[in-house]
Amino acid sequence: MRDGVYERLRNDILSCVFKPGSQIHEQDLAQRYAVSKSPIRDALLRLQEQQLVEVLPRKGYRIKPISVSDAREMYEMRLLLEQSCLRRAIEQAADAELKRLDRFLKVPRNIDLAEWIAYNREFHIAIAQACGNQRMARASIEVIEQFDRLTYTGISSLGDREALQRFVEEHGEIVRAMQRRDKRKACALAREHIENSRKRLLERLAEQVVVP
Repeated sequence: MRDGVYERLRNDILSCVFKPGSQIHEQDLAQRYAVSKSPIRDALLRLQEQQLVEVLPRKGYRIKPISVSDAREMYEMRLLLEQSCLRRAIEQAADAELKRLDRFLKVPRNIDLAEWIAYNREFHIAIAQACGNQRMARASIEVIEQFDRLTYTGISSLGDREALQRFVEEHGEIVRAMQRRDKRKACALAREHIENSRKRLLERLAEQVVVP
């Protein structure tokens, strides 16, 4: 039960159900997840260690705001890990495994934001899993899962479904380069894709108060 509460609360933070900078309280969380305060307290302690939650003395807890410096570090890690996974997947994965990435080439035109973020996460996780190195994949997936709230912050103000479709097209270009076993092109496309995401997020952070 404790692991379940932790996973649900962590997912709600990463998907921005709880917005960066918002306050949360043990009693409210216990009611939300229909548990006692004890597993909530344990979950909050684990989330403090992951730098997702911070204590407000005598006021409860706060979802840690997204800082520019942390975002830059995460993007640097993501670029290093994702390009490494791409290269290994192109070298090691079977044709059939790369062909299965075709499922990410299209999304419904009326997809909502939460569904798109889940699709985006699963696409990048699939690349990590195709690399054939379990340790590298786990490290990459850990970073990818923490990107949900950065992705949400970066695209939630777009209000443009055409923009979401362009991102899907970028995924398609990466997949096709992988299937051609073109490491140089795939890594260049991934770098451009990640860099565009980074610029979009930093612009969004400059527009609103989501940093300390």
